[in-house]
Amino acid sequence: MQCLSCGSANVAERLERTAQGYRRFRCRECGRQFNERTAGVLNRTQYPSDVIALVVLWRLRYRLTLRDLSEMFLARGLVFSYEAVREWEAKLTPILSDELRQRRGRRRLTPTWMRPTSRPAGDGAISTGRSIAMVRWLM
Repeated sequence: MQCLSCGSANVAERLERTAQGYRRFRCRECGRQFNERTAGVLNRTQYPSDVIALVVLWRLRYRLTLRDLSEMFLARGLVFSYEAVREWEAKLTPILSDELRQRRGRRRLTPTWMRPTSRPAGDGAISTGRSIAMVRWLM
């Protein structure tokens, strides 16, 4: 980990953690203290980053309403407003879309062939099916 203010690699990890369990560091050059989330998009949020990412992914993937998401997580013991979901979505959507675009460029197609299958026809004769090409996405 490097210091965010001076860029020094001379950083010591502190024993204590933040209230949310993130590691804390101290730069030996400039004396500044920071944690794993410092200078990130979700630095000042009250909830863990993985929970926020899950909320935003569910919002984008399943097209849930803002109020539905807040009610779903209320049942799991997390209380936040639909306005918080809207703010998180505005912050994370550009980052997630850039990441998905980069991953999409690395994919390639690999054809996979299935064997012909034999199955009994209605009159008792055996008919042979034809080969079906399937495409498997590789990361």
